[in-house]
Amino acid sequence: MQPSPDPTTNAALADKYDAVAYDARPIPLTHPAHLAAVAAMFGATPAPVATCRVLELGSNDGANLIPLAATLPEATFVGCDLSPRSVETGSRMIADLGLANVSLLVQDLRTLPESFGSFDYVIAHGVYSWVPAAVRDALFELAARRLAPAGIMYVSYNTYPGCRVRQATWDILRYHTADAPDARARLEAARQIASLLAEDGDTEVPADALLRAEFRELAGRTDSLLFHDDLGMPNDPVYFHEFVAHAQRYGLAFVAEAQPWMMSTAGLAPRMRQFVAGLDPLRREQYLDFARFRRIRHSLLCRGSAGSHFALTPARVAGMHVGAPSALVRAATEGRLPAAAGSEAPLLALLRVLVEVWPGTLPFAEAATFLRARVTGPRPIDALLAERWMAGEIELIAQPRSIAATAGDRPIASPVARWQASRRELLTTLRHEGVRLPDAVARELLALLDGTRDRAALAAAIAPRLAGRTLAEARAFVDDYLRQFARQALLVPAP
Repeated sequence: MQPSPDPTTNAALADKYDAVAYDARPIPLTHPAHLAAVAAMFGATPAPVATCRVLELGSNDGANLIPLAATLPEATFVGCDLSPRSVETGSRMIADLGLANVSLLVQDLRTLPESFGSFDYVIAHGVYSWVPAAVRDALFELAARRLAPAGIMYVSYNTYPGCRVRQATWDILRYHTADAPDARARLEAARQIASLLAEDGDTEVPADALLRAEFRELAGRTDSLLFHDDLGMPNDPVYFHEFVAHAQRYGLAFVAEAQPWMMSTAGLAPRMRQFVAGLDPLRREQYLDFARFRRIRHSLLCRGSAGSHFALTPARVAGMHVGAPSALVRAATEGRLPAAAGSEAPLLALLRVLVEVWPGTLPFAEAATFLRARVTGPRPIDALLAERWMAGEIELIAQPRSIAATAGDRPIASPVARWQASRRELLTTLRHEGVRLPDAVARELLALLDGTRDRAALAAAIAPRLAGRTLAEARAFVDDYLRQFARQALLVPAP
């Protein structure tokens, strides 16, 4: 009997992505304007966003990196990945868009040429837990050498204790699919056993229902997630304290979470909140994972000793731009914002203003002036905003985005979104978020928004695709979708 091939070699890892395409998407947490804001709020002094140098390890087809390059033309972006097919796909997009500030390489991160120099931001999304131990070491060794002195590294990774339940499902899936002849057969077999085990039935203890729920979720996952995450090998979760200790061996220190609201104690039981309040920052983070049964982290690292930048600095809010998170905008659209009353009234009033200017943001000075006219008492405005940011109620970014809040007579859509609209439903917004546009005619309309056509010309161009509708109805269709495109952060300001 022939031994099974090693699934952790470079060739095997690359083959996985050729067998089942990875559903690569923009990752909002990795935008340099966000990374710079989080790092600065926790005491670091990150590089200016406009001219930064960014390296993404495991960049796939550039779905995350290319939109960043398109919106930050003075910055430099380099991506490396093991999959030739993915890199070829991304390189075609770069050529079509005429971008000169981004390049994708078929490259092992362990052999990245020294000629690329240092980087202000290093992104490793979906890499750390999914590569062999030697490559994890190389990841941190590379960061130790290639991070600029004030550089920030973003790393996502699976964590315990939450992944203990997930691991049970992974083991079952791998056992059931071990003899499958190819990737498609593995996916079919995985879905088969997941759907069977998701059905209600007797178990030894009631808590085993957790596994039923996990299998119900697995059965509905996309091929990409199921194959590359749940069936993927290696897939090695770690405890937060193990991750930090590993980073420290390479001279890297934990700065904060890219999701700072996950560092708060909001939602925890009072006794647990009291317990973690007395812990040092790193132990506190580990116990927060215990309390939340956390499954994944998105951690920021820097060069330096442990804890060197681990203090929230509210005064840094003064250098930020303040905006509404997408979740807040959805809540407002659904009528779920609470009425403004009592001591919370000033902040709720600000939140409503942020929703109105969305997808734009306000400079700190403007937001502060708004609050000072309404807040009574001695509490500093920067401390108030920092607290609300930590709670996830507002967003802070280090550099404002160039987004048109309304559609003019000759609207211009993001070049990236126009390119994507002619090929697929999933588009990347100028907020670096993914949005689906299932209407094929609407996608054709978006692809036409290059600034050369006024609304009448757009209606005339799209009318033949709207069977049975009048020109007036085509104009209404255009107007409706232009409002939607503006609200989805797909339009750029007119020159």
